[in-house]
Amino acid sequence: MEDPPARNAAWRYGFDVPANYDDVGLNCGGLGVQSLNGGKCGICGDSYDGSRYHESGGKYATNIIVRHYLSGALIDVKILLSANHKGFMEFRLCPTVDSNREVTQECLDQNVLDIQGFGKQYSVSEGLDLIFLRVHLPPGLSCSRCVLQWRYHAGNNWGRNTQTGEACLGCGLQEEFY
Repeated sequence: MEDPPARNAAWRYGFDVPANYDDVGLNCGGLGVQSLNGGKCGICGDSYDGSRYHESGGKYATNIIVRHYLSGALIDVKILLSANHKGFMEFRLCPTVDSNREVTQECLDQNVLDIQGFGKQYSVSEGLDLIFLRVHLPPGLSCSRCVLQWRYHAGNNWGRNTQTGEACLGCGLQEEFY
């Protein structure tokens, strides 16, 4: 996520934070590791069972605030895909209570944000690499520091549809990026 700059990429946009030269690699440790972890990922895309370098206490979690928004605002979001894996994108928001403790996925799941013109999910078309979206922040949600989570659920692997058992592209467990 380029704008607002994600923790892993903030160094690219002039913020005084440690550089992460693998900032496009927050994919839960890869599909194999994600599968071993029951499909779970760290909230910033780190491996669920590994080091959480992008969460509170980690090397790239500096508590820097990259943008200020008003409650209920419609914000511009820019995503740069280094590789298009089809699938869909979602955005979530959670207020932090303690800057020394990371927010939880449960908190983020309480505020799945609306994407203007698309609902809760944006389907990624083939060929796109730079995506501009407008995302609605929840009215009434206010915080001195919030965490915005971008989740990219890929759809380029073959798997089985859990309801029909049919094999299809984008079915079953898919790689995720944050």
